Amino acid sequence: MGHPAQEDRLKTHVFGTQTFAIFARSEGGGVWMLHFIWGKKDFRVYLGRSSGPGTAPGTGPALLQTAQGEALNVRRLQYLYNFEWYDFVKVADHGLASERLLFRREGQSRNVELPKDFYDIAVELACLEFNLQRTDRTRRLAS
Repeated sequence: MGHPAQEDRLKTHVFGTQTFAIFARSEGGGVWMLHFIWGKKDFRVYLGRSSGPGTAPGTGPALLQTAQGEALNVRRLQYLYNFEWYDFVKVADHGLASERLLFRREGQSRNVELPKDFYDIAVELACLEFNLQRTDRTRRLAS
């Protein structure tokens, strides 16, 4: 009669022992957005053109390139807390296997303990999902 119900599964990527699930992605108007989940925490990374009229400075050191040779960088890395998005400020503290990242929204700060090299992992997820190449370093994280 009918077909068995297919279970919808999120696409995942594994870095070390950490699993990251891709929740949503969009590309258009010179902006690339990737919404991903680690554990029970939601994050978004926005990429944009790194040169040209009206481009803002990026967040962090990552430099990326599309297959067409267009230069991109990270515009925003965000963390969702109580239905509000907080913007990445800096790595607040390093540990052996984890680090604390500082996020802010309208004067409120959140320190979030995340896997080590979390910013780089977010960039690598974007590279994988949008078929981008990272040009600011040669070594990629093991996935």
